[in-house]
Amino acid sequence: MKKNYLFYLASIMICACMIFASCGDDEDEVTLDINPIGVYTGTTYTNLNSRGTDISIDTTYNQPITIRENTQGQLELIYHNWTDHQSVNYGDFTIVPLTVTKNANGVALFGECTDSLYKGERGFLATLSAEGTIIGEEKTAALKLKIDLPVSPAMTLKFALTYNGIAQ
Repeated sequence: MKKNYLFYLASIMICACMIFASCGDDEDEVTLDINPIGVYTGTTYTNLNSRGTDISIDTTYNQPITIRENTQGQLELIYHNWTDHQSVNYGDFTIVPLTVTKNANGVALFGECTDSLYKGERGFLATLSAEGTIIGEEKTAALKLKIDLPVSPAMTLKFALTYNGIAQ
């Protein structure tokens, strides 16, 4: 009887140890070789897709963008003073959250959201996306930005921006 009691007690102790045993952190934290946070200056080439045809409409030099951490701890990309094909300035737009992953040459970025863009007092709820890479010690950015801007129920302007810049 005493042997059975010890056997059951030992079994319970072994089960308790296995239940409360920790495997540790299964996900290894990825260390990025390049910190993408910073202010970049570069060139933006803008295309407008009109009725299925891409039209090159603008080249902007010395265009600043900012990648920073916001108050919620998310990375965000801010494109400063975006101007459309009619030279109308919509101000800044922000793509948040921005996902950053390590790749062979640096980091890859991706983000997609909706944000209000304003033309004077009139606001448009645009779909925004960013995809690209930041590579090298000098932090060279190559980004593709898309802006789908519904200007009426029947018409959405589709802008594709190619940005090439370097951290300051």
